[in-house]
Amino acid sequence: MRTDRMTEEELAAYTEKLIWQTESEGLIPAPVHMKQEILERSRSLDYQIRVQTRQIPKKLQFFYYSLKVGAAVMMALFLVMMVPREMPDMSGAEAIAVQQEESLGNKVNRGMQTVNRMLDGVNFYLNGNFLMED
Repeated sequence: MRTDRMTEEELAAYTEKLIWQTESEGLIPAPVHMKQEILERSRSLDYQIRVQTRQIPKKLQFFYYSLKVGAAVMMALFLVMMVPREMPDMSGAEAIAVQQEESLGNKVNRGMQTVNRMLDGVNFYLNGNFLMED
């Protein structure tokens, strides 16, 4: 019986009938040779190759994640070292130097955005090509 064209009432009635049938007759036992066939199939070469090829993307995904975490740690350490502990009150030529340092910060920010876009591209490649097999 097809369930995609049934109304809710028909589906409920069919479900009740199936429950009643299962309770009265019991579960259908699996074929005796099923366990042996599954074990033999899992030992076959083509199955082993498929299992091995599915493990590669997970390793690449872990490597990509490790790169992201490492880059985040490096950037956090860089920012901790570069930010001054106290901001002195400045005017005139000192303020111009601070503006130049801010432009250096903008350059670093743009560079990190570029790295982030590259890593997103790698992530898209991994998700698009390899992870669809899982």
